[in-house]
Amino acid sequence: MVWIRHDHDTKNMKWVMGLLMVLFFIAMAFLQFTAAAAIVFVLAVISLQMLYFKHVGKKLAFQNDRIRRRVLHGGDSSWQLVFKNDGMPIWGGQLKIWFHNAVEPKGTKITSYGDLVEMDLPFTIGRNQTVEIEVPITGERRGVSRIKKMEVLIPHPFGEGSITLEYQPTILHEQLVFPKLRKSPFRYAPSRHKPGQFNLQHSLFDDAFQPIGTRDYVSTDQFNQIHWKASVRMQNYQTKIFSRVANESMLFALNISTLYGTIHNMEERIEELASYIENCFTTGVPYAIAVNIRSAGKMPYLYLAAGQGQKQRQQALELLSVISKNSSTLPYRTMLGHLDMHTELPYTTYLLTDEPQEATRFITIWSSRTELTVVRNRKERDPA
Repeated sequence: MVWIRHDHDTKNMKWVMGLLMVLFFIAMAFLQFTAAAAIVFVLAVISLQMLYFKHVGKKLAFQNDRIRRRVLHGGDSSWQLVFKNDGMPIWGGQLKIWFHNAVEPKGTKITSYGDLVEMDLPFTIGRNQTVEIEVPITGERRGVSRIKKMEVLIPHPFGEGSITLEYQPTILHEQLVFPKLRKSPFRYAPSRHKPGQFNLQHSLFDDAFQPIGTRDYVSTDQFNQIHWKASVRMQNYQTKIFSRVANESMLFALNISTLYGTIHNMEERIEELASYIENCFTTGVPYAIAVNIRSAGKMPYLYLAAGQGQKQRQQALELLSVISKNSSTLPYRTMLGHLDMHTELPYTTYLLTDEPQEATRFITIWSSRTELTVVRNRKERDPA
């Protein structure tokens, strides 16, 4: 059953119908035909009303497609609710929705209950009609917002009372609010000892796909480096000159666990990591992310393999958005130990942790294998 029906004041209507039936027989017994006719008219209205409420909403369908929308902090989005009605029309109804306060309605006075926001919307739909209701919203805080509950309130066409239709299935609409993107100190140094895609004048490696010019041939040049068209044009052998390239990749390992759950400044740390991600995206640096939140799969924690570009940025921000203060964590040293055994460390590694003592062993080991930076919380950092 898709809709759960809650009837209000229908018992009173049945009691009134019983009373009117008694009055009708009394009026007929005393030959009061005018009164009997009035009673019959009232009985007919109540009967039609009860018949209406017996069938209204039975063929009301909500289009519950899986929709995930991504919203920047402070950005605009909307809930799009589509209803189709193949049954009795609904007039003057009211739609009530409750959703998580990661998003809030635009320009509307809202009622908030803890982490939930309640909204009331007018709702009218005719027979064989499809209605789309759009609710403009704004991303207020990092996280995932889902519609937790939805009800349609249908008032009595005549008299008091109403029927409430409560939508039973889980609503699959989501709004994913990305963390704030702010500027944070950031540095990286390309490796001259590994080939890659970053231009570096003193690198040992050439990019065969990026010729930038030619020069006169010398006896030590390889034969496959001769630029034949340029040689014909110059009437002298010419050798291709390629861009010097170096490798750069990064790993960000974020610690959000404490003895009693998650750290108190979790939002600040997530926003800081989001700013690093934005810098990597801007400069084209590939990066990987590890967060010590328990996860099912090959990696027992949240992990995003190294990559770059718009798709990597979106996946990284989505990963940070779903982290909650109620998420189950694992010890930071456990995650670092798993990374040490199952992944190859990139050239640069950032350890974002408020408790560096948990990572002391790995700081010692990794310092000789990667350009390691330990980023403590802002209160404990050394002044610039």
